[in-house]
Amino acid sequence: MHFGKHLVWCLALCACRGDRRPSTALTADVAASRGAMTTRPVDSATLTTATHVLRQFLQASRESTLNATAVDTLSACGDSGQSYFPTTVLAAYTLLPFESRGDTIVGRAEVVSVAEQDIDRRTPNHFVARQRVRNDVLEWDVIRVDDAHWAVCNGLRFGYRGVDSLTTWRPDGASYTSMHALADSIAKSRP
Repeated sequence: MHFGKHLVWCLALCACRGDRRPSTALTADVAASRGAMTTRPVDSATLTTATHVLRQFLQASRESTLNATAVDTLSACGDSGQSYFPTTVLAAYTLLPFESRGDTIVGRAEVVSVAEQDIDRRTPNHFVARQRVRNDVLEWDVIRVDDAHWAVCNGLRFGYRGVDSLTTWRPDGASYTSMHALADSIAKSRP
């Protein structure tokens, strides 16, 4: 079985060398073999557990219910809870269907964020934050750490970082207070 998949890949590469375009049939075979290797149905118990873990992670990541300790406990990204910039501030989320890839469950959610914060490149030890509303569909890996624990990895982490007195807000008039109020308003407007 693996030999056949490698043969399809080899043929696709060889076909590309001549005119740089593989045949449509060959491209479909490659796509089909790629899909067969990466996805499979998720059993209900695993799906329930992964859904619960991602929901806890996102709930702890929302600005209105932010719990950095819970986020760090639920994460297994090898970053020791360090933040990466830019970071976004989560207001609301809706879980979408999950899928399985080997031992990993890929969890998806539609998220609404209300601000993006980055390091101020012009002023050392300062930040720049932009208040705005943005909708995205994002993915995270939900993995089994051991028999009793699952964790969220390889996806965006949320949260306002830094001190407001060291942050320049944009547009004019925006602030941590206005951003927080916006996040609360969006969270309350969603079921």
